[in-house]
Amino acid sequence: MPHSAQALPAAFPDPRRSRTYDSVLELIGNTPLVRLNRLTDGLPATVYVKLDGFNLGGSSKDRIGLNIVREAIAGGELRPGGRITDTGAGNTAIGIALAGNATGHPSSSVPLPTLSPEKARLLEFLGVELLPGRPDVPREDPENWANVAQRRAEAESDGWWSHQESNGDNPAAHIASTGPEIWHQTGGHVTHFLAQIATGGTVSGTGSYLHEQNPEITVVATDFHGSMHSQSNLYRVAAGEPGAEHLERDWPENIDLDVIDRIERREREAAIALGWRAAREEGLLIGLSSALSLGIALELAAEADEDDVFVVFSADSARDYVSREYNLAWLRENDYPELAERLARGDYSAPTHGSTDPDTVLVARADDRVLA
Repeated sequence: MPHSAQALPAAFPDPRRSRTYDSVLELIGNTPLVRLNRLTDGLPATVYVKLDGFNLGGSSKDRIGLNIVREAIAGGELRPGGRITDTGAGNTAIGIALAGNATGHPSSSVPLPTLSPEKARLLEFLGVELLPGRPDVPREDPENWANVAQRRAEAESDGWWSHQESNGDNPAAHIASTGPEIWHQTGGHVTHFLAQIATGGTVSGTGSYLHEQNPEITVVATDFHGSMHSQSNLYRVAAGEPGAEHLERDWPENIDLDVIDRIERREREAAIALGWRAAREEGLLIGLSSALSLGIALELAAEADEDDVFVVFSADSARDYVSREYNLAWLRENDYPELAERLARGDYSAPTHGSTDPDTVLVARADDRVLA
């Protein structure tokens, strides 16, 4: 059955609402919140997408890059001209480079081995030094990416390591900006907020602010089956499994289980398919983690009430994935040949097979998951 068409805007935005800026860093934040139309056809609830790919560097990590650098300078941790080092998937390095370049601080990054060619080229264009490291080896291994970052930070007397996964200025950026923006943009009507769990800053910071405004808002962290968190104690502790209170905390400090209400996990293949569908049916250019969260929101919205308002956080843009998951040739060559053929035929349905791990983890309250 064909989906209902969107109405085209009658005109461009009122030019009288445009403004000038004193710095490119002022372009970070205040990103659009867009209501979905065709993907939500027939669903009772309203679903919005917070498009943080509209930030200056193309992702939500611009927010934390700006805030981390700003607070480090203000606190004296980052001295004039000092080099900033970080680890991550690449987006944080872009955000840090933007803030660093504008304030006279060079930067180095130890990215994931899966760093896309697009991000690698942009980082090099920004002057970022890229260092090889591995997140999948023990901390004591010299090739562990944290060890590589630490050595680089200590190689210069004024070097500084950002520690984005444990730096409190990461979630603070979302408490100060993303949360208030969503609350304002929805007129306080948001009932569900979804974001990928990653290192925790976005979902914990934004969720914390929204819970302060309305404790009844449901904060949903999303993740892929087989992610780095699958090898940690996070999900056992979050679920309050028997004996979990004795487990060691081995996940990023910025993941706040007192804020997150539930964790939803899905297969990567389903997110890829929905990313393609969002582009083809809604004209929505979102990254893979955003497609993951959107798919879960659509599932939950199908069972929701008419007054429910879902906000899906989109961290980056589809442009970062056109040489990988949003590329048919790449899919055929990288374990997704069947998916590639389905997408080529215009079939964007989710796979019928996948992990046997539970998809939903309802986060136990604090008394049931106290760590030893």
